[in-house]
Amino acid sequence: MPETVISVENLSKKYRLGVITRQLLVDQMESWVCRRLGKPDPHSSVFEKATDQMPTPYDFWALQDISFEVQRGDILGIMGRNGSGKSTLLKILSRITAPTGGTAKLKGRVASLLEVGTGFNYELTGKENVYLNGSILGLKVQEINARYDRINDFAEIQDFMDTPVKRYSSGMRVRLAFAVAAHLEPEILILDEVLAVGDAKFQEKCLNRIQEIKSSGVTILFVSHSAQSVLKLCTKGLVLDQGRVVGSGTAQEATERYLESLHLKIGDHALEGMPESHVGLFVGLACTLFLERLTDGYILGTAAISTSDGVRIVDGGWIAKSRLSTIATEPTWAAAPDICVLVVGITRSYSHAEVDAHHLLRTGAREVWIILANGEVHVHKLTGGTHLISNPPKQFEPF
Repeated sequence: MPETVISVENLSKKYRLGVITRQLLVDQMESWVCRRLGKPDPHSSVFEKATDQMPTPYDFWALQDISFEVQRGDILGIMGRNGSGKSTLLKILSRITAPTGGTAKLKGRVASLLEVGTGFNYELTGKENVYLNGSILGLKVQEINARYDRINDFAEIQDFMDTPVKRYSSGMRVRLAFAVAAHLEPEILILDEVLAVGDAKFQEKCLNRIQEIKSSGVTILFVSHSAQSVLKLCTKGLVLDQGRVVGSGTAQEATERYLESLHLKIGDHALEGMPESHVGLFVGLACTLFLERLTDGYILGTAAISTSDGVRIVDGGWIAKSRLSTIATEPTWAAAPDICVLVVGITRSYSHAEVDAHHLLRTGAREVWIILANGEVHVHKLTGGTHLISNPPKQFEPF
């Protein structure tokens, strides 16, 4: 019978917002006294309306009634929109913050990599931090000595190991942090989107390292916005939305539920006379066509693409297999997929779609398909470029 190493039951976390509004207690007291006396608050924001009343506190539930179990050797992918509670959950499991209610039981030595520099003493050198983290995990000096060269080689910052961590760049910190977490052999490894900081080559190196330790019995919790990474690495998946579990199961099942939550929201995209999300319908039809006509590539759901003019959201697309391995995809895609699909609706007008198409074509896309609410397809491509799909459809008929 599989051994349960993580058991979470009815876990909840509540934050009381508006109670402490200043960084220092003395500032908080000074603000309170001034407002009680009807004087201006010396610490108020320039955008804050003058008032003699303190902010009204209110409760914010970051997590509500979360329950799940993880067996030894499982790799659990945790997905959800920003603000869904993923990081709060991992902080509770890492014993960084306490839950408001419920229980979280972990069996085994835990190593966490929650954000850049977590667990580092910035005044110590990189080498000293390796030994500090090893000691926290309960390893003896001899055990850390045996692993130090592997950590040093993996991080690829050998020339800076005797430099204080406070002088490291964010990329150097995440390199060292992942090298430490992945080579000190914890029994439970918790990773929270930190790989987005490294370059594409180092991200691939980290993913390969995770693949290597999959067979060693280490249990991994892996938070990511990349459905591709979850499918590639994880055995199970968990989907959070507004602090609640809305989907769980195999990695495939959880990924499908996560992608559905991103672009099949009826309230966000449904138009009058359309009982279902036309975004989901048209993206599905386009992706089906891509699979039929194109080879050696992948389809994708909603994705955030970094362009020179900010982040652009695509509703779907297709990317060649050879390009996917060279592009960083977390937390946003560093380049646009070969074909981008933009569906016009309540949240995106046609003029906005044209602006998005212009920037996506300058960021690596070869074609951008703009689909109108009636199914009409407008294909934009670079000047002089050829169509990836010959004779693309002029209209989809979803009904």
